[in-house]
Amino acid sequence: MSGKIHVLKPRVPDVFPGSWAVGARPASMMSAPPVWATTTEIPTLPEIDADEKTLQHAMNNLLPAPSSSFTNGFKGFFAWDMWSNTRLWKAGAVEGAASLAFTFLTGSVGVTIHDYPPAAIGPVIFFSNTIIVSLFIFGLSTATGAHINPLITLSTTITGLCHPVRAMIYIICQAIGSCIGGSFLRGGIGHERALATHNGGCFLDPNGVMSVGMAVCIEFAAAFALLFVSYGVGLDPTQKELYGAALGPLLVGALVGIITACTSGLNPGYSGAGIFPGRCFGLQVGVGQFYGHDWVWYVPDFAAAIVHGVVYHFAPPYTRECPLSATSCPRDGDGGENTAHNSDTLSLDEEGVVTLEARV
Repeated sequence: MSGKIHVLKPRVPDVFPGSWAVGARPASMMSAPPVWATTTEIPTLPEIDADEKTLQHAMNNLLPAPSSSFTNGFKGFFAWDMWSNTRLWKAGAVEGAASLAFTFLTGSVGVTIHDYPPAAIGPVIFFSNTIIVSLFIFGLSTATGAHINPLITLSTTITGLCHPVRAMIYIICQAIGSCIGGSFLRGGIGHERALATHNGGCFLDPNGVMSVGMAVCIEFAAAFALLFVSYGVGLDPTQKELYGAALGPLLVGALVGIITACTSGLNPGYSGAGIFPGRCFGLQVGVGQFYGHDWVWYVPDFAAAIVHGVVYHFAPPYTRECPLSATSCPRDGDGGENTAHNSDTLSLDEEGVVTLEARV
């Protein structure tokens, strides 16, 4: 489109001078107050070819098979240009800062409810975790994908929704941020109080009624439930049109609240399912309190991510040949073979991987 149209638009001389959206001003007028221009030149934009529109629609609706993305991601795992990518490290720094704040806030909740009556602990955990998790997802979704949890980062790597290099950077930054957050909490409440409350973190009494095997079963089931439902309401890019950016974070937050509240009172001497390995690790590092069975907060989560990845690969929530909205899909050897092949090739190159990464 081209030509002139009449619009009422402020022309600010101080902000981005020279850009077409604001309008260039002569040097002599840079100190003048803003004026209103009633005629604005709209630059000619290139027409989008019909084939390009089709390609854009396909890229927005068609995801490559997770196994292909997973394989291609690891092919570039040792590429220096990936590890030196400043955008990834900046996103990792944001994840680390978020992990610091998240660990401090949730640990503070754990310390606060330590002396509450048992009947009040579950509801407080549910509402606090629901609100905290939802707000963090809202705040980080456009910046980093709002992983926060190493379990989420690991799972999206296994399912092919996150590049392995990006995942490693995220997990490193999440662990560092969680440790700093746990240390801040310990410094704020004192070492004695932190020891008495386990710094508000994950705890399993080695001499209690809950055995390590029992805790492993609970942790694995809780982590798998978190991943299975989270993919359905938020993590899977194909679900974004169904739940949108507003409802998804609330549903994931409510899920975390339900899991943590329901498992908090199963047995004395057991804090409930961790499902946030970074948080558990950071709060333990902050207080310096470790046990030989602390692996129960990490190994079951890793196993749950693998099992969920197997389910996701064998029964993906989409078809590779065509968008979900299509009523029929071409198969290999049919007339649409070239179309499917071209879409896969374009989706799996380096640029396609970056595009896919931005969605989760």
